[in-house]
Formats: sequence, structure tokens, C-alpha cells
Amino acid sequence: MDKVNHLVVNGCSYMEAYALGVGHWDLADQLGMVASESLAIGGSANTRIIRTTLKHSYQTVQPTLYVLGMTFLSRLEIPILENQSEFEGRWTNPQNQQFAKDWQYGWGQAETNQFVTLKLNSEMYSILDRVEDLMYKILSMISSLHARGHRVLVYQQADPLYQEYLDDPRLALFKSTSTIIDGYRWRAVPWQLSNGVPPTNYGANPIYDVPDDIKHPKAGHHQKLNEFLVNYIRENSILE
Repeated sequence: MDKVNHLVVNGCSYMEAYALGVGHWDLADQLGMVASESLAIGGSANTRIIRTTLKHSYQTVQPTLYVLGMTFLSRLEIPILENQSEFEGRWTNPQNQQFAKDWQYGWGQAETNQFVTLKLNSEMYSILDRVEDLMYKILSMISSLHARGHRVLVYQQADPLYQEYLDDPRLALFKSTSTIIDGYRWRAVPWQLSNGVPPTNYGANPIYDVPDDIKHPKAGHHQKLNEFLVNYIRENSILE
């Protein structure tokens, strides 16, 4: 296999902030790589992270390490944008990507409200089924990337919803590869905050009044995370 010299990170706003603070370039330097880029967009759903990672992997000619910070299970995207992006298509998450209100004709806030209500109703008793679905999508992505000479590291960022289900036998395959950190149990955001990384202070705005353990680490404070990732990548031979 040719040497993996490129790094691509992908995820939601946690990874977007990480890249804003040039955490991906610092990680690439520590791994001896020559280039790095970010595909992360705030509000992303896991399906977008997987799809755009695969799309990038088919378009690049360089063997690449993809570092993926997966997001909240409940996020869902639909193709309703008016203007199509060449890379992203018409996909958006209208619940969490309010900044992208370039919705197609006939879709407004009322339709988004209805979409969110129906989505939440459908999710009440389906957590295990949706985690299992995500697991197989992640495993299939890993197989595809490895088969074409790429490498990948997957971990979850912050969602506590997964935790109580990860010992279910249906999810045993999460533990089948070191490419998924700690069988998908390790959460990067609360780990960083508990290790002294300062959180972003959003003030008193109730929109951003989130639990302490899922607050965004401040951009530029990626040293602890990168130290963990570099050690993990080396100890588990992720690049081999």
C-alpha cells in the first residue's frame, strides 16, 4: 500500500470548531502527513458524514486517513435545498442546520416543524434499531475505505444516548475493530472537558443552553485530543 500522506476530518460542529482552530493540521504534522482538509459542517447528521467521506474517498487519488467524529443519533437529513451544491447535493438537516434555510419552493418553517414532530414520534422506541443501522453503515464504510487503500478512525463526539445500548448483542460488531475507538463508547467531547479543555461560553442564550458535558471545546484547544488520537493511531497501527 502507498504511504498515507493526507488527512481528512469530517463531522458536525465539534469537528468544524476543531478544524477552525487548525487541529487537523496539527494532527497531520504529528503524523508526518503533507496535507489536511476538513469536510465538517455544523449540524451534520451521521448519514452525511458517511456519505461525504465515501464521496471524497472515491474522488481523491491520494491514500488518505479519514478521522470521523460521529454525531447525535437523532439527527436526520433530507434533500430539500433549493440550490444544489456540487459536492453536498440538496441534502440538509432542517432541524439543526437552521443557517441553511435555502429550502426548495413549498418547504418552509411549518413543514420543518411538522417534519421534526413526526421524526421525534418515530424515534421514541427505535434507539437500538437506529444504532444497529448506523453500526452497519460505519462497518461498510470502513471496509470500502480499506479496500481502496485508505485508512479511517471513527469515534463518537458527545451523544450520551448510545451508551446504555452498546452492550446489546446486536451491537457486538462495534467491538470488532480498533478502527472504532472503544467499541463506539468513548466520547471525545466530555473526555476533553474532563481533562481541562475549556468549553465555549455561549452566554445566557437559551438556544445554546446545553448540558456541561456536551459543550463545545474552544477552538484552538485541541492539544489534548490530538495527543490521544496520535497515541491511539500508533498503538493500534491504524495507518498500516
